[in-house]
Order: sequence, then C-alpha cells, then structure tokens
Amino acid sequence: MDNEAIGRLNELPEIRLADLDRDPEMERLQYASLSARIKLSFSDMRQAVRILLDEKPSEPRLLFFVLMSDVIFFLNFGLKFVISPTEQVQSSVPEEFAGALGGLITVAFLLRTMTLYGVSAVTCFVCRLFGGKGDWRETRTGIFWASLVAAPIGLLGALCVVGLEYLAVIDPIFLQPMFMMPAQLIGMVAFVFFVSATVAESHGFRNTSPIFIIFSLVTIAFVVATLYLQQQVVQAL
Repeated sequence: MDNEAIGRLNELPEIRLADLDRDPEMERLQYASLSARIKLSFSDMRQAVRILLDEKPSEPRLLFFVLMSDVIFFLNFGLKFVISPTEQVQSSVPEEFAGALGGLITVAFLLRTMTLYGVSAVTCFVCRLFGGKGDWRETRTGIFWASLVAAPIGLLGALCVVGLEYLAVIDPIFLQPMFMMPAQLIGMVAFVFFVSATVAESHGFRNTSPIFIIFSLVTIAFVVATLYLQQQVVQAL
C-alpha cells in the first residue's frame, strides 16, 4: 500500500462501536427543557419515559414531578370551588365545606403524593406477577411523570367546565352531559392513558392496551366509590 492510500485511510473519521448504539434523538433530549419533554410525551409517551428512565433521575427530581402535578391538579378544584364555583358546586356543597376547602386541599395535597407512591408500589407488584421487568423506582418514575403530563389537561378540562357554566346563561343546553362530561373527564382519561403507556414501557410490555383496560376499570370503580363517599359526607354536613 503506497503512502497516498495510507494518508486517505488516516483521514477517515474514527468509528467506535459504542457510537453505533446511540440514538441522536434520545441524546438530544437528555438535556431538553421540561416543556420539550412534555411536548414529546404528548406525541410519544413511551419514548419520553424511556429517555427519562435511561437518565436514572434522583428521588428529589421525581418528587418535584409529583409536587408540580399536585399544584396543577388542585388548581382544578380551586378554580371550580373557590375562584369560579359552578352552579352544581354551589347547590351541592355546603358553605361550611367551601370555607374549609383551603385546609382540606393542604391535607389532600399530602395524601395525593403518598397515594401516588402507594399506587406505584402496588402497580409494580402486580406487573412483576405478570412478567414485568421494572422495579419500584422505574414504576414510580413513569407514574410520576405521567401525573405531571396529564395535569395540564385536567386544568384545561376545569376551564372548559367553568366556561360552559357561563355559556349556560345564554343557552342551558351547555349544561347537558354531552358537553359537561367530556370536560369533566378529560383529565382523568389522559392520566389513565399516560400512566398505562409509562407502566408498559417501564416493565417492558409490548402492548399498552391491556394495561389501559385494567387501569380504566380500576378508575371507574374508584370514581363510583368516591362519588358515594362524597354524597355521604355532604349529607353528614
């Protein structure tokens, strides 16, 4: 081999085996802003949570996700109960209950955080029984992130509910279930959908649909039980 050929070989870029496994999109998003990650989650939740899992976030960072979702989540209730209470709330919730809402939200703030930890532990245990490969840390990473991504959608739903109440002054048809129910349930549906995707990804399940169905059934049972308990509390007050 002559010197000219050797020189051309030396000019070729160095290729390392480790570079072949790199995903440029994932590498770019490792240092992306929170808004960019949420935007990716809306289009591909499984990829977004995979990037997050590969980063192995610390516990304070995971707790930050939960607390941020708590703040946005309870803005929904503050909007509907305090800032701009709907007609349904005014007619069904006693004045004493509304006055103590600030303290109740503080308690619920802590309870929601602890509940998400508990839900993560139970979900991890059940998934492991059915062949899941993730651990509790990976499970709660996905669930905590899903709660943050879904929270703004719930707030949008609350704004729609309040807007429909004002539109009902013009035409009462806006109070009909075909308008109110989607606005009231959109946040919950988004949460179940995103959580299903993150749990499937964190445990290595190929299909998200079975997990979504299971979470949907559990959520329906929870909503029915919550409405029943709420009715009992209101009657007691």
